[in-house]
Amino acid sequence: MGRSALIAFLTSLVTTAAVFTGLLFAERRGGLEFVHGKRGDVEVPSINGISVEQARDLLRARDLLLNLQAERPDPAIPAGKIAGQVPLAGSRTPRGAAIQAFISTGASAVEMPTLAGARPDDAVELLHSRKLSPAHQLRQEASETIAAGLVIGTDPPAGRTVAPDTKVTLIVSKGSAKKPVPKVLGFRLSKAKKTLEEAGFKVGTTRTGSSDYYDEEVVIKQDPAADTPTSPGTPVNLVLNE
Repeated sequence: MGRSALIAFLTSLVTTAAVFTGLLFAERRGGLEFVHGKRGDVEVPSINGISVEQARDLLRARDLLLNLQAERPDPAIPAGKIAGQVPLAGSRTPRGAAIQAFISTGASAVEMPTLAGARPDDAVELLHSRKLSPAHQLRQEASETIAAGLVIGTDPPAGRTVAPDTKVTLIVSKGSAKKPVPKVLGFRLSKAKKTLEEAGFKVGTTRTGSSDYYDEEVVIKQDPAADTPTSPGTPVNLVLNE
């Protein structure tokens, strides 16, 4: 081999080694991804269930962007967290691409139904259908308009917006709270007062009148009249015989 041929061979060898070294360095730095047809594709991470800030940081580490879309209810993910993404986790996308994300508003709110007048069993069934939780113990209250044993209302009240699984107490009527006024005709004032108070009423105004059918200083008239259904605490006005 002549001197010129030897020099040419050595030059070619050095050039080949330099090119190989350069390609190897570029491959390690990701500069040759176009050779594999990837053009810098990266795997999309899962961002479901984390905060917007956490999602942004996680995507930024992979040269991806975060693009927030509309809010939507999701009972499994707390409000303010990511509740869906496009493309899905595990897929591949070019570097610099934007990942579309949806924000959870939490579980859908439920409006309390109107249950006045319903049977307790029917009310419980309706509450379950609204994904609400009826309390095991009923609350009883008097009602002048709803028959005993039927639902008066609920706690929380009808029309209020609550979260699913909210505990709801049924308020059931125990009938009218009114009581019959006791008869105190013919009683002296002290006895009439005691009788009325023991029944839950009280003496209202007193004045004198005249009647030939009663003794002096006894009650000859009362208002409300005896046996009138009346709310406890109502004053009963008396007329005493002169």
